[in-house]
Amino acid sequence: MAVGRFPDLSKTEWSVMNICWESGRSTARQIHDRTKRKKKWEYQTVKTMLDRLANKGYLRKENLGPLCLYEAIVPRSRVVARAIDAFVGNILDNTIAPLFVHLARSKKLKEDEITTLRQILEKQKGEKGSERNH
Repeated sequence: MAVGRFPDLSKTEWSVMNICWESGRSTARQIHDRTKRKKKWEYQTVKTMLDRLANKGYLRKENLGPLCLYEAIVPRSRVVARAIDAFVGNILDNTIAPLFVHLARSKKLKEDEITTLRQILEKQKGEKGSERNH
């Protein structure tokens, strides 16, 4: 089992979870309809993935007669943070500089993202400086 009590998500499960996080409480049919925009999955495939995600503890499943309602119970930010931590630990050997270099060179950063990164780096720099003075 992965860090934080929850098993890792497969690429397919990430797709379904992203829809669940965006949609809020939804039926399997509603989620399937949203997946049809990008994937050609059958309804039963989506329903199986939803049940699997509920069994893994990511979704709450509520039976209402013939309908099942699904709702994400693990915040997206928590799952993303864990995935990033695993990537940095496993792939980058706990060094984050290669990630920042790649993002900066790929020119996919927006102005507000650059501003946020600068603020974070300045804050880190300030904290490191104050640690040395104590």
